[in-house]
Amino acid sequence: MNQLILTYQKNVKQTFDNFYYNSSENNQVLNSIKNIFNDNNSQIFLWGENCSGKSHILYSACNHFDKVKKKCIYLPMKNYKKFSSDILQGIDKYDLVCIDDIDYIFGLDEWEQDFFFLVNKIINSSSKIIYTSSSNIAASKINLKDLHSRLSWGLALKINHEDDQTKEKILKKIISDKEYNVSTDVCSYLLKRKDRDLCSLIKTIHKLGLYSFSTNKKVNLKDVNGILSL
Repeated sequence: MNQLILTYQKNVKQTFDNFYYNSSENNQVLNSIKNIFNDNNSQIFLWGENCSGKSHILYSACNHFDKVKKKCIYLPMKNYKKFSSDILQGIDKYDLVCIDDIDYIFGLDEWEQDFFFLVNKIINSSSKIIYTSSSNIAASKINLKDLHSRLSWGLALKINHEDDQTKEKILKKIISDKEYNVSTDVCSYLLKRKDRDLCSLIKTIHKLGLYSFSTNKKVNLKDVNGILSL
């Protein structure tokens, strides 16, 4: 079994407390996850666009339930080519199974079949499972109709993109977490540029941060355009 996806690797920096949001819909998402062991539903299907915080939420769930002695496992399906679908055998024994980007294996018959078996086992046990995907169930291209049906049984919730104020908090958090030598007033400036989607903003902050490391100099507002043109 690939070490990458044995018990989840604790990441204390990703928690529900530092998942920044400003919408009632995202508040519902977090509350549903926090109460998953108090609910009759065995599964939650989360979907949202890239950089909407899906992975952060799954890691937060693992960190949250680890504190109350739940056994958690996190599987990043973007990396499915690194292991076979046999990896799914036995993980129904965990209390919480978090499947990130399950849509990466949609259309792959062997993976779909083994996920169908896994979901059936979890539904018939006390375990819980949370999936993330870039599209909702109705729009998902799943070959196995039985799997499509099983994934539709639980809660299906959308993760919404946030406003500029929340995006700025996220960028400042990255600067703090990575210990980048970047002035925080750069964040508000970036939100006035053309590429204001969160993926582009995060990529830009990392570029500026890595530049600060490589030059051992602080990146100030006056430096931004020059660095980004390199």
